[in-house]
Amino acid sequence: MSRTKKDRARKGPPTLKERWLAWYANQGPLLLFGLKFGLSLALLYTLLSLTFFDRALYTYLEANAWLANAILRGLGQPTHVSEVTIQSPLFVMAIRRGCDAVEPTWLLCTALFAFPASMIQKVRGMLMAIILLQALNLVRIITLYWIGIHLPAFFNTAHVELWPTVFIIVCIVYFVSWKEWSHGPESPVAA
Repeated sequence: MSRTKKDRARKGPPTLKERWLAWYANQGPLLLFGLKFGLSLALLYTLLSLTFFDRALYTYLEANAWLANAILRGLGQPTHVSEVTIQSPLFVMAIRRGCDAVEPTWLLCTALFAFPASMIQKVRGMLMAIILLQALNLVRIITLYWIGIHLPAFFNTAHVELWPTVFIIVCIVYFVSWKEWSHGPESPVAA
């Protein structure tokens, strides 16, 4: 019998401190993930409340509008851009805060950063997540423009319900896939 077991046998049931330490040993990684994730979210919303970042976000929204406009023009649409607004004789659509994929990108990158993996795996995962979500956001803008022209009654549903759901599903699938990739194939557990 080890010394610890002897001590417990002598003392009786484990103390509150021993129980807390045993619980923490099992829950520590989850608590650390939650702490990192929560602090990163607080940082995002702090940064977004600052004037400098608000101006930078507006510049980013303009870039989204210009990129989407270039794609739409390449697809034969008679569009042009005025600041953050894509206009045509058929439909007008403004790219506003929240239509930029910044929050889902930050949330996904935060989850990747907070998860226990090597830094190189985290950086690779974050870079791929940024590219994926920014490309998906351009697809979202273009499809919303198309919906605005051809299915205007469906526009609000697609904008407020469908596309946010797509972003959530893509983020979850990406995170789970990245988690599996970053840990590699699990070695079989001996019975």
